[in-house]
Amino acid sequence: MIRCALIGVSGFGAVHYADLMRERASGRAEIVGATIINQEQEREKCAALRAIGCRIYEDYREMLNDLRGKIDLCFIPTGIAFHLPMTVAALEAGANVYVEKPVTATIQEARAMREAELRSGKFVAVGYQSIYQPETRRIKEAILAGRIGQLKTLKCYGLWPRDDSYYHRNNWAGKLRVGGSWVLDCPFTNALAHYLNLLLFHGGNSFGASAEIASLQTVLYRANPIETNDVANVRLKTVDGKDIFFYFTHVSEENFGPFSVIEGTLGRIEYDLSRVVIELNSGERECFDCSNETELRVHVFDALAARLKGDKDRFICTVESAAKHTLVCNAIFDFADSAAVPADAVRVVKNSAGVCRRIVPGIDRVIRRAFEENRLPGPEDFPWMKRSPVFSLENYHDFSGEKYLSGNI
Repeated sequence: MIRCALIGVSGFGAVHYADLMRERASGRAEIVGATIINQEQEREKCAALRAIGCRIYEDYREMLNDLRGKIDLCFIPTGIAFHLPMTVAALEAGANVYVEKPVTATIQEARAMREAELRSGKFVAVGYQSIYQPETRRIKEAILAGRIGQLKTLKCYGLWPRDDSYYHRNNWAGKLRVGGSWVLDCPFTNALAHYLNLLLFHGGNSFGASAEIASLQTVLYRANPIETNDVANVRLKTVDGKDIFFYFTHVSEENFGPFSVIEGTLGRIEYDLSRVVIELNSGERECFDCSNETELRVHVFDALAARLKGDKDRFICTVESAAKHTLVCNAIFDFADSAAVPADAVRVVKNSAGVCRRIVPGIDRVIRRAFEENRLPGPEDFPWMKRSPVFSLENYHDFSGEKYLSGNI
């Protein structure tokens, strides 16, 4: 029986709560403690937890101190700015940790988390849930076996429209900083971070490795009144010459994807949330299904349980692996700027409840065309759209954020 603790049951914490209640019902988990700061709003969950003997706390530090040495695995599905301090506190209390993605806002914080992990002798697993799935392993193994030849391009696009309720759901959505801490919340660090992380993972030259990035070029815009971006088109070049493209937006007309393609000299692999297709130039074709939503969450817990039983070969997303995604995101913010979409290129619609959503008409078509042509969108698509220069990541190791602190942007 795995003794579990949970920090937060609202927002995505509700998913973790459901996971733990499911695993308790299956006999694999005991929920010994939960930190819930909004107990009045979560009365039903609090009552259910108390009914099974779980202790409820208002402060995570009190919980970790009270249950020191009595927690096998602490789940941390909280805001980005809290990932480092909560993870370090849990490690110091003798718990292993499963922390939501992104691992941290900055690469310096990721290194600090890794150092705390090494000091503690415990493990930290990061919640890029898609990377724990058997279909992800099969794709990576097919690549490493050379089935589609030498990799040339890895790319993904996702059209995930979001309205004002998305940006008003907490105090950090779409923000650069909150309370003096970096957040850097945007499509590629949060909602669609899984799929950028998968591109980096599949581009790595060994099973546990992610791609090393040499340079980047961007097309970043915002149509919503936010500090970061909601139209993110980025081209990454790896040190060994592969191209990685991602096209993510929250201001699309349609809800679609994400859809990913990996192109090699001998064939290609396509995958979305439901299916993987491996198609070779020879005509050979293999298809297999992806895990459904419930299976996806069970596979994550399976991996964590195996690690707790001492299976060090069981793959988890480590801090070091997740930090590859963080480093790329930091570089994008440090080197490139997000511009405002011209007001006359934005359409505002309201739903039946009066909640506004911003759309850039034509952005769906532009992204799909750029995706198919393996290029970034630009002025040939919209006259106001410009590509950034190409930025080298040679000797880039730390997030600066200087231009935001100095007020130059």
